[in-house]
Amino acid sequence: MPGYAVLDLETTGFSPRRGDRIVEIGVVLLDGRGRGQGEWGTLVQPGRSVGATAVHRITEQDVAGAPTMEQIAGRLVEQLRGRLVVAHNASFDVPFLDAELRRAGVPLPGPMMPRACTMRLGRALLHPRPATFKLADCCRATGVGLHHAHSALGDARATAELFRVYMGITDGLGVPAPWERELGPAEDYPWPVGLVGPDDAPLLPRP
Repeated sequence: MPGYAVLDLETTGFSPRRGDRIVEIGVVLLDGRGRGQGEWGTLVQPGRSVGATAVHRITEQDVAGAPTMEQIAGRLVEQLRGRLVVAHNASFDVPFLDAELRRAGVPLPGPMMPRACTMRLGRALLHPRPATFKLADCCRATGVGLHHAHSALGDARATAELFRVYMGITDGLGVPAPWERELGPAEDYPWPVGLVGPDDAPLLPRP
């Protein structure tokens, strides 16, 4: 497995179809054995109200100087290229990101980028099962620290550590990892091609 990109998003709401946008991105890069290869995060100017500040604690002032998705799309895709995207509740994060990249004009072939979900995997791998499979409960059940919850990079770091726990569980059982069985070799993933390269818009991490 060439590697993983562990992703978390903070958004203005729940539906890109209804105009909701990304306000923060956090990415943690892992190699095929789960070892860290870097991380980055940025606030994103959504071009609309930031939404639920009470949840993500991001204000209009925070994103005033942040790059737009169009400005960072090339850089982001270069980070994701050739990697399996991992997220907690990937059925939310990955379609949201997919919609944003298409809106930014990134030519994504195929219906959806490949992903693995640490929430879904928790249902199969965690015993005893936690009360719920929210990120905080899965982290508590596995002894993973969750710092700066509801910040994109804080949640991405915790998700990456949780994913490493899952890798250890499958290694201990001596069985193929579920994400590898389901998705196949990463080199077969339909990644965008032809981008010039990472954009040079300055990132704006959360203070």
